[in-house]
Amino acid sequence: MRRDGVFWGIVVVLAGLILLVQQFYVLPSGFWPVFWSSVLILLGVWFLLGPALFRREVKDTPVSVPLEGAAEADVRIRYGAGALQIGALAAGSSDLVSGTCIGGVDLEVNRGQQRVKVRLHTPHDVFWGFPGEIGPYGLAWNLGLNRGILLRLKLDVGASETVLELADLMVRELDVKTGASATRVTLPAAAGLTRVEIHSGAASVNLRLPEGVAGRIHVESGLAGINVDTSRFPQVGGGYETPGFDAAVNKAEISVKTGVGSIDIR
Repeated sequence: MRRDGVFWGIVVVLAGLILLVQQFYVLPSGFWPVFWSSVLILLGVWFLLGPALFRREVKDTPVSVPLEGAAEADVRIRYGAGALQIGALAAGSSDLVSGTCIGGVDLEVNRGQQRVKVRLHTPHDVFWGFPGEIGPYGLAWNLGLNRGILLRLKLDVGASETVLELADLMVRELDVKTGASATRVTLPAAAGLTRVEIHSGAASVNLRLPEGVAGRIHVESGLAGINVDTSRFPQVGGGYETPGFDAAVNKAEISVKTGVGSIDIR
C-alpha cells in the first residue's frame, strides 16, 4: 500500500472517531485548537520522517516520444519536488520529447491525425519527490521538446526549481501552476502570439522576453513584490504594454496571479 494512502487513511479514521465521540459526549472547551495543533505537528513529523522510512530506489529513466509526423502537440507535466528543466531539442530531431527523468516518470501518449497529447507526471508511488525520498536531491527531470511544431505546454509543479528555456520553441500557449518554488522562463523568440498564464503561491517567478518580442502584461498579486521593466513595457491602465503591441509579429500576452513571493518581468 502506498504510504500517502496509509497516512491519510489514519487521518480520516481519527477525524471520524472524534466526530462519533462528539455525538455522545460533550468535548471539553478548547479541544479543537489542541486537536488542529496536534494535526499540524503530526504532518510535520510525517514530512520529515516519511522520506527516510519509505525511501525509493533512484531511477534514471530515459524518455523518448517520436514525432511520427505530428504538426502540433499538447504537453502536460505534473511534477513534485526537485529540479525541472525544459528546453529545445536539436534542429531536425525526430523526437517530440526526449530526455531523462531521475526518480522515474509515468508517461501517456495519445495521437490524432497530426496532433499528439503527451502527459508526463510523477510516478504514482511517489508521495512528493522530496530529497531523501528520491535520492539526495529529489526528482530531477531534464527534457527537450521539438522546435519545429506548434506546442501547448501546461505545467503543474510543487516545491521545485523550474527552468523553461523556450526561446527556440513554437509555444503558442503556456500555463504554469506552481507552489513554493523558483521558476525562470525565457519565452519564445519567434512563435507569433504566445499566451502565458502563471498561477503561483509562495514563489519567485522570473520571465524573460527575447529582444524583439512585444509584451502585454497583467499582474494580480497578494503580498508579492512586482518588478516590471517599464522602459520596455510602460504602464498602460492597470497593466504594462509594449508600444505597438497589436502590430508586432512576435508577442506575448501574459497574465500572472500570485500570492506571496516576487515577480520579475524583463
